[in-house]
Amino acid sequence: MSRKPKSQHLLEKSVQAAVSAIEIYSKPDFKYREESFCILMVNAWELLLKAKILHDNKNDLKSIYVVDENKQRKDGKAHKKVKYKTNRVGNYFTVDIHHAINLLKLNERLKENINLLIEIRDNAIHFYNESKSFEKKVLEIGMASLESYVKSVNEWLSYDFSRFNFYVMPMTFFPPHELKSLPVNEKEKQQKNLLEYIASVEKRFPSDAAEKHNISLILDVKFVRSKSSDSIPVKIEPKNPDALPVKVDAEEQFRNKYLWSYKDELVPKLRERYQDFRFDQKYRNLMSVLREDKKYCDERFLDSKRKKGVKQKFYSSDILTEFDKHYQKK
Repeated sequence: MSRKPKSQHLLEKSVQAAVSAIEIYSKPDFKYREESFCILMVNAWELLLKAKILHDNKNDLKSIYVVDENKQRKDGKAHKKVKYKTNRVGNYFTVDIHHAINLLKLNERLKENINLLIEIRDNAIHFYNESKSFEKKVLEIGMASLESYVKSVNEWLSYDFSRFNFYVMPMTFFPPHELKSLPVNEKEKQQKNLLEYIASVEKRFPSDAAEKHNISLILDVKFVRSKSSDSIPVKIEPKNPDALPVKVDAEEQFRNKYLWSYKDELVPKLRERYQDFRFDQKYRNLMSVLREDKKYCDERFLDSKRKKGVKQKFYSSDILTEFDKHYQKK
């Protein structure tokens, strides 16, 4: 019977840590929810990164050992063979998560997402985190991290996730006043610093559906028609007195779905994304099809209030998924 590769052992432990993170986060009443999720998710990432390093180095454990550069022979000369650091019980130290990130030269957005998890974990272990703003940020960062985690596992090592639901995380509706930022002097300094740091990273790497990885994901609640008895009724029909009243801003819905104009946004993104992009007949044929599909394109009056004058087409970021099928990404 063949022995399982060491990288596979680490991968399985990594997945177990990620599943544990989700299970704890999804509990209806768990007082250390966000902190526990980040602690376990950082552990899952560290194990995955080490599994990737081992896999790339034919499961040679030395690839994840920490070199002891100060170790010398009794006569003071350097050893001819590389020596590795050991802990108090004599086992070899393995590289930490920061060293693993640098060894693998991760995508910048992915690296920053993991670094945010580490910052939250460190603050949880050495101090505490407690605010509605913090809870919301962990949800947004955590969702992005889980999405990247599944992508990375499948790209690097391959794993059957079919028996897991890696996207079940509780969604909490906070009253609007609870999500408003408190004045700086009303927050603990440590929490203020953490939230300001997260905001600065998100500003440098704003959420973008076209990107392979994201720092955090924007939560978007959408209403769809459903006949399920479990659905929450909304007051679109005034005859239902038990329905929740909902105000729908059609213009805002349009802007949220169709983010890009053609010349100023869509075309530059296509040129930046594909190495073989050309304004040729192939492109014209593809665009003529996509423009007819409201999943990718729709038009509105530039004067949206009076609904008069010139109309202009706008495009959803989902259109890139179709272009990906026809052009080679850089």
